[in-house]
Amino acid sequence: MVFCSKCGKESSSNSIYCNECGHVLMDDEYLNLNKLETFNEIANESNLKILENNQLSTLEYNVILKNIENMAREYLNDLEHEFKSRSTLGKIKLLTLSYADVSYKSKGAELGSYSYNRIQVDDRLNDSDVISTLIHELSHHLFDEIFEQILMYVWEIEKSDALEAYVSFTLGTNAVFILMNEYCAHSVEGRFIPHGYQNYGSFNKILTEEFDLKKDSEAIFFALILGNSIADDIIHILENFIDDNLRREIRQVYKDDYSAPPSYDQILLEKKEILDDETKVSQMHMMLMSGIALAKNKESAEVFSTIKDGFISNNS
Repeated sequence: MVFCSKCGKESSSNSIYCNECGHVLMDDEYLNLNKLETFNEIANESNLKILENNQLSTLEYNVILKNIENMAREYLNDLEHEFKSRSTLGKIKLLTLSYADVSYKSKGAELGSYSYNRIQVDDRLNDSDVISTLIHELSHHLFDEIFEQILMYVWEIEKSDALEAYVSFTLGTNAVFILMNEYCAHSVEGRFIPHGYQNYGSFNKILTEEFDLKKDSEAIFFALILGNSIADDIIHILENFIDDNLRREIRQVYKDDYSAPPSYDQILLEKKEILDDETKVSQMHMMLMSGIALAKNKESAEVFSTIKDGFISNNS
């Protein structure tokens, strides 16, 4: 089966036209997609209008999530025996490598970091902390990947350094989006590590440094509920690979690494509330539109150029 890129409806794989809207399903334009390479090619009124008029349906959004799941599935299918034979940490690292590069660092206060499709983890950590850090940083990558694939779908374009830079620019220059991304990563991490080992330190740091808890309460609430909603999608993707057996293995690694009992103070930051699919997709749509609105000055172009250089360097 195939899904129409216009309305998202399912049709048989040998169809030429969508059964629902008549849109062409099999055409050269889908075999030779445009590839936007510059700031001006992306951040212009034409693309803003296309984006404004083509909000994804929830079905199309779920197709994108399935595509992202399949990226790891295709990678791991060729490594099935190796995956099963690896240690618990080795399995999580292999899953992470199906999406992003992984390297180790030996300095700095941060346990790990993510930028330009590369995850760095401190090699001085014990196995349990490396596992939680990999899941956390992978969540940042998947957060960006979802927004990238939305634009690829709407604009019918290939992924490029410029597109990745544009998404990083959009999500990384707005404090609310940064807070949302961080909360999302903590929420995903919290799903796969034992109860009581959650630590929202990096989230709390952004919250206290960038926000006034009273004046910015609405913006903070928006960041938390949408971040938690996207985290729910990422969790569903990763649960296809981090199953109950692997979660039991992770719990055992924590038991071996920590003699002190867990602390439940920060578990209070976990939220149950998520947005319904239509509202979630609508809010994500508005986030992407805000990027073009921000990108209309020389300073933005310079920031974008720096980010793009980072992607070019890492992807070469």
